Amino acid sequence: MTFIDIDAPAHSGAARDRRRWRVTAILLVLAFVAALAAVATGPLAMSLRGVIAWAAGLDGSALSEIEQHLIGHVRLPRVIVAILAGAGLAISGCLMQSLFRNPLADPGLIGVSSGSALAAALAIVLMPALPVWLGGFAAFVLPVAAFVGGLVATLLILRIAHFSGGTATVVLLLAGIGISVIAEVAIGFLIFISNEQQLRDITFWRMGSLAGNGWLQSGIIAVPVIAIFAFAWSIAPALNALSLGEDVARHLGVPVQRLQRLIVIAVAAAVGTVVAFCGLIGFLGLVAPHLARLVIGHDHRWLLPVSALISVVIITFGDLVTRIAVAPAELPIGLVTGALGGPIFLYLLVRQMRGAA
Repeated sequence: MTFIDIDAPAHSGAARDRRRWRVTAILLVLAFVAALAAVATGPLAMSLRGVIAWAAGLDGSALSEIEQHLIGHVRLPRVIVAILAGAGLAISGCLMQSLFRNPLADPGLIGVSSGSALAAALAIVLMPALPVWLGGFAAFVLPVAAFVGGLVATLLILRIAHFSGGTATVVLLLAGIGISVIAEVAIGFLIFISNEQQLRDITFWRMGSLAGNGWLQSGIIAVPVIAIFAFAWSIAPALNALSLGEDVARHLGVPVQRLQRLIVIAVAAAVGTVVAFCGLIGFLGLVAPHLARLVIGHDHRWLLPVSALISVVIITFGDLVTRIAVAPAELPIGLVTGALGGPIFLYLLVRQMRGAA
C-alpha cells in the first residue's frame, strides 16, 4: 500500500521533519531527566550526582548500601513501570482515536477500563471469602481479576459487533458505551454493599497507583506494551489512510474490518495489563495524542512515538510528585497526571487556536 503523508500540504517536507526531530529530541531529554529525578527523589532523598555516578559505574561508593537497594528494588522498577504504563496508554489512545476518527476517543470506549474496574471491585469485596489455598497468591488476585475483567468486556463487545453484522466503528462505540454503563451500575452496587475499608480500597484503586510494582510486574507489563507499539508502528500507513475515512482506506487496500478487530484486541491487551497493575489512570490515553498532534502533526509515523514520550514525561514527573507532595503518604497518580497535563493541554490548544485565527 502506498504511504500517505496526511501532513504533506501543510509544510515543506524538510522543515517539517527538522521540527519533528527537534521536538522528539526535547521529549527524550525531558523523559530522561524525569526518570533520573524520580529515581533520586523521595522520602529518602539522594544526590542526583551520586545516582548518575553510581548508575554509570564511575563511583560504586557514591551511594550507601541502603540507597543502592532502594534504587534497585523499589524506585527503578517503579520508574520503568511508569514509563511502560505511560507509553501503553498513549499508544492505545492513538489507536482508538484513529479507529473512531474522533479526537475525544480513548481506550475506555471499548469497555476494557470499565470491565477491569468491575472485576477489581468484585475481587476487593470478595477477598475475605477467598479459599485458604489462595492466601499465598493474594497479591496477584486483584491484578489477575482486573485483567480478566477487561478482556471479557472487550470480547463481549466484539461478539455484540459480530452479531450486528460486522465491526463497524459505530457498533463498537455503542457496544462499548453500553458495557461501560452496565459495569458502572455493578460497581455502584458493590460500593453500596462494601464495608469502609473495601470502599477505600476500591476508591483508591480507581484513582491509580504505581506503588508496589517491582521487576516482575514491569516484565509482565513490558510484553503487551512493546507488542502494541510494534503493531501500531507496522500499521502506521494504514492508520493514516483510515484517518481519511473507511471508504478511502478500503480503496487504498486497507482491510478495514480486520484492522478494527486487531486494534481492539491490541488495545485491550495493553490497557488491561496496565490497569491490572496500576489501577485506572485516566487522561493520558486521551490527552497525550492530542498534545502530540498539536506539536507534531497527524502522521502516525511520528504521532505514535511522540505521544508515548509525552505520556512518559507526564506520568514520570507525576509519580515523582505523588511521592513527595504529602510524604510519607502518596497521592493517587491519576490525580497528579490530570493536574499536570490538563493546563499544558489547554495552553497549547489556546495557542494553536490563536495561531489559526
